[in-house]
Amino acid sequence: MKQIIIPILNLELNINNIAFKLCGVPVYWYAILIVFALSLAMFMYYKNDGKFGIYFDDIIDLSLVLIPVSFICARLYYIVFHLEYYTTFERIISIKDGGIAIYGGIIGGAITTYIFCKKRKISFLDLTDYIIPYLALRASNRKMG
Repeated sequence: MKQIIIPILNLELNINNIAFKLCGVPVYWYAILIVFALSLAMFMYYKNDGKFGIYFDDIIDLSLVLIPVSFICARLYYIVFHLEYYTTFERIISIKDGGIAIYGGIIGGAITTYIFCKKRKISFLDLTDYIIPYLALRASNRKMG
């Protein structure tokens, strides 16, 4: 149970971290928010198709690579800083207890985006101008640690 306090409204809410269970597996609110933010960002990319010479098809192609690579890099970054715990392969791949770091995701995402731009002959700066405003939607909802 998490307590959320909104001082301006003098409001205190107690919210469970788990939104619901699907086949016995808990689905957390932060996961729902990440999926919602990603969906909203993709919709906005679709609406801005062609801006800066960047097309929605490019964003889809980039996302298919960028999302898993960023997640893997976020996990690896976390593991590197907690090597004393991650001594077995089972612990490394077990994500049910958390253990990702946004910094690793950002580093992996930036490198992946740069390589993608070089391969597609797209301006890296134009692409980042296009995606950064919506990136905040996704990054702000990530669970850290």
